[in-house]
Amino acid sequence: MEAILFLQDALVLDQLIYAAGAALTRGRERGLPAGIEVSSYSGPQIHAIAPEWRALEAQQPDAGTVFQSCDLILAWERHFADARNELRVVTVRRRGELVLVWPLAVETRPFGRIACWAGDPIGQYGDVIAADGPAREEWIEAAFAEIGRQEDIGFLCLRGLRADSAIGAWAARRGIALGPAAETPVLDTTAYDDLDGFMAEDWPLARRNAKRMRKFETMGGMSFEIVGPGPEAAALVQKAFAFKREWLAARGLYGRAFTDNRMEECLAGFAGDASASSGLAISHLSVGGETAAIEIGFRRGGRHYAYMGTFAPDFAKHSPGFVVTELTIRDCVAQGIAEYDPMPPADEYKLAWSNARIAVHDYGIVLGWSGYLSLAIAAWARPAAKRLFERLPLKIRRKLRK
Repeated sequence: MEAILFLQDALVLDQLIYAAGAALTRGRERGLPAGIEVSSYSGPQIHAIAPEWRALEAQQPDAGTVFQSCDLILAWERHFADARNELRVVTVRRRGELVLVWPLAVETRPFGRIACWAGDPIGQYGDVIAADGPAREEWIEAAFAEIGRQEDIGFLCLRGLRADSAIGAWAARRGIALGPAAETPVLDTTAYDDLDGFMAEDWPLARRNAKRMRKFETMGGMSFEIVGPGPEAAALVQKAFAFKREWLAARGLYGRAFTDNRMEECLAGFAGDASASSGLAISHLSVGGETAAIEIGFRRGGRHYAYMGTFAPDFAKHSPGFVVTELTIRDCVAQGIAEYDPMPPADEYKLAWSNARIAVHDYGIVLGWSGYLSLAIAAWARPAAKRLFERLPLKIRRKLRK
């Protein structure tokens, strides 16, 4: 298979060559470097390796993203795994020590089975959890070979890869890009010595927010807090989803994740579990004792992921979401969190609080003949359908949403 892979020099053609190579080599014994062991797990077996998985996260806090954390993936499995969608985990051990975890969701579709990052639609970024070191790409390649040997998978879809992810460079070589790269406009807080240094930057939105906050004080006063896992966090997640659905409906927009109640149930349950290693950090702004805006965020490895921001319709004209963003960033600076990541797309309000940009890519790899239709849908049909929907008149979009 390696000889065939080296022949890849086109886009769809290289996938054709790889699929042929995978078909010929599936079922054969693979050669691994000395001391390397690769395994696949599903069902109850995954829970058996959870302690090792959590230990790897603790030892390598910068490995992977928060969306590959063991507790979040297991919470996702409880709500999303079913007869059509199965959680599988591929691991690599070096001399018996776990060094890589690759969590996958294997989904049955009418045109075959595909593997993507476990956690969808909750997870926004994909990566492997891997120990740092010169052999990391060797471990990724060994894990990929194991995935290729699973004969029911026709297509491997790797969405949401930050350019600085552990698997990013490897995926760029092995896969085909599924559309143009996106960008996340991050704020690198290490550029500032402290909160005073950050505020001295004279951010344009900070001046506007100062006026908004003065207005909030005249409306009964405002308060801001970062809420960790527990009953209050669960209630705020439910409230945030209600706000978001109302906002989408008013604009005739379609949010795939918000049409499935399992996403809210999963995140609310996860938020309420104080025993989970979730990194959950919910920003809550109240005005006059009423919730004005909420940002669901996660913190891991020195990075704050601004996962979802919402605001109460009654406060919409006062733009409380902009205030929540600034106050959350201030907290990140004060807490020594190195990066605030609002995640793609690079909207103007996100760019206003950024000092760096990071490319985010989607890739696909055909593993068998059934994977070609999946590639066509992921690379061309799905983006075209989304563009068409967004161009429709508001009245038609609202009807189609229903």
